[in-house]
Amino acid sequence: MKDKIIKLKKIFQNLFKKIFQYMFIIIYGKIKLLDDNHKNFFKTNKIDKININGKNYEVEKNVYEIENARVYTDLVEHVAIIKDNFIIPKISYQQINSELKDSSCNRVLISGTNRFKKKIKGNILSLLQGSSGNNYFHFLFDIIPKIILLEKKNLLKDINLFLLPNIKDWQKTILSSFGIGEKQLLNSNTNRHVEAEKIYAVDHPWYMKGFVNYEIKNIPEWVVFSLREKFLNYSKKIPVAEKIFIDRSDSIYNHCKLTNNREIIDFLNENNFKSYQVSKLNFFEQIYLFKNAKIIIGPHGAAFSNIIFSNPGLKIIELIPKNHPSIKCKKFSDLLGFEYTRVNLDLINNQNKDKAGDMKISIPQLSEILKNVL
Repeated sequence: MKDKIIKLKKIFQNLFKKIFQYMFIIIYGKIKLLDDNHKNFFKTNKIDKININGKNYEVEKNVYEIENARVYTDLVEHVAIIKDNFIIPKISYQQINSELKDSSCNRVLISGTNRFKKKIKGNILSLLQGSSGNNYFHFLFDIIPKIILLEKKNLLKDINLFLLPNIKDWQKTILSSFGIGEKQLLNSNTNRHVEAEKIYAVDHPWYMKGFVNYEIKNIPEWVVFSLREKFLNYSKKIPVAEKIFIDRSDSIYNHCKLTNNREIIDFLNENNFKSYQVSKLNFFEQIYLFKNAKIIIGPHGAAFSNIIFSNPGLKIIELIPKNHPSIKCKKFSDLLGFEYTRVNLDLINNQNKDKAGDMKISIPQLSEILKNVL
């Protein structure tokens, strides 16, 4: 009887979903792929080069300007920028099961824009890219470089509002460095479907195809050096140690944690390390911590993004699941002159062979690694 009720419930849920989608298709129309007859729908401003600390870097990115357009997001995998019911490729975004697809795979082509539209006065810069924009690494390396490009080309003045994924306090802090105030921010959680006089968008700085963890290798130098140029002088002085352990036990994500975290902290304290839960520090304090570090050890996670603010000669020991494809620490270490050691560990409670699960490292193993590195 219970199984029949569950089955019947699913049938009604699917039926309601289809009716709901059909209703919005009637209201806003069916979305189509942009064809060759409509490619004059938008203007582009190509940015070929930018200057960073006196050196020119090739970027070859486009800024798109679309009049009387709208943006729709499902908050997870799909973002559609639409004009006259045509989805605009390149700046619409569809990352399905961590793989970037072209616009023909965008969900709006099937289900439409199934949220009521809000009309916004002014110009909006869309900085949406599904759920990944909520992650510290992706916000810093995907979204902020777009704003840097606009700032360097004096185009930020044309933007009234910034449409962002699930805005948090640390994001507001970073954006304040550009003179972007809280009243200029539109949270996509409450603005899933908006229309404006003009929608602006910028090419992704580095992610153009494939699986994101494998494409990190393509992050260009200008992204790293522009972040350093922009933020290094914003660091906020706090008491810090030169030998630090990144304590990931407070992470909201249930992977890449150490099951013997307390034991590791006690051992490292005896060896003059100080542990930090990086999420407890604001953005400018994090910059200062990493800028002054000489040795960093910790489990893989977004906090390691901050090594781009460190100085040459830094020694890094990253504890990481042995099957994890991430190479960001190695890439940044090669670029910035760090000494990098990757420690591959077996997973405990493995839920996904590519990355998930917790890890454990024994004290004798860690002691031997420290001897070799130091």
